[in-house]
Amino acid sequence: MGKSMDCEVSLTLLGTAQDGGLPQAGCNCKNCKLSFYDGDFRRFPVSLGLQDSNGSMHLIEATRLLPDQLMIWAKKQGMEVPVIPDSVTITHAHLGHIEGLGQFGKEVMGCQNLPLFASDSVIEVIKKKGFSIPFKINSFQNEKNCKIEFPGIILEFIPVPHRDDASDTHAILIVGKHTRVLFLPDHDDWDQTLMAMNCNSPREWFRSLGLTHALIDATFWSNDELGGRDMSQVPHPLVTDTMERLGDRIDSDPEIIFIHLNHTNPLNDQNSKERKIVFDAGWKIGEEGWHLKL
Repeated sequence: MGKSMDCEVSLTLLGTAQDGGLPQAGCNCKNCKLSFYDGDFRRFPVSLGLQDSNGSMHLIEATRLLPDQLMIWAKKQGMEVPVIPDSVTITHAHLGHIEGLGQFGKEVMGCQNLPLFASDSVIEVIKKKGFSIPFKINSFQNEKNCKIEFPGIILEFIPVPHRDDASDTHAILIVGKHTRVLFLPDHDDWDQTLMAMNCNSPREWFRSLGLTHALIDATFWSNDELGGRDMSQVPHPLVTDTMERLGDRIDSDPEIIFIHLNHTNPLNDQNSKERKIVFDAGWKIGEEGWHLKL
């Protein structure tokens, strides 16, 4: 794709679901059954697309539904053919965030020396899985103040606690001329994360970052979604806990958007009472294709 100066610097939300998407393999829950018969109910795993001021395209997270997401991104940019990213950035090495990397290789897209940004431990996992061949690796250590700069966009990486069985995990502060967006698709719980940030509440942390928007982990609404499965094996803050800590939105708050919804989460249902609770409090739920000028 040809590049030009002074393009709109923008963010596009390419997916809103937890790693397995909706429907999820092997599941017969109400949401999964509905999504098999209603294409509008399907949800893609969380991913972002960024366009910088030179027109270069930067993908954050590479999911198994990469082909669909590159086309969603293209349509938002007024393109008729799928986006071919100019770089890829990964927050952590859990499967749903990296399994699309293989599609950049010779079996599919045939990319070479495509810049890939991730922490040292994430890159180590990617290399072991054989996904690194199409990429030019750009790694950083797990520490604060790590940044990547693109024309008109700065990405600042923030270490967060999240089941570091495969790799460490980072949230990303996406800084544009007009906005400061926190991308926090995964973390274990608010107590650990806030302790790491030396803050007492999500609102205090968000204000310290000067956020205009926050895309935050909303994997589970409640503890009873997995039918007796041990929820401690997949730790995430419950939406009910996040809502209790936030209360209702006030004028000085950033726009908070819930993402990374598990297939069981009632927030997937447009008509659920849980969805109304979120909206009545002044918060939002992510929608694929949501577009923001940065």
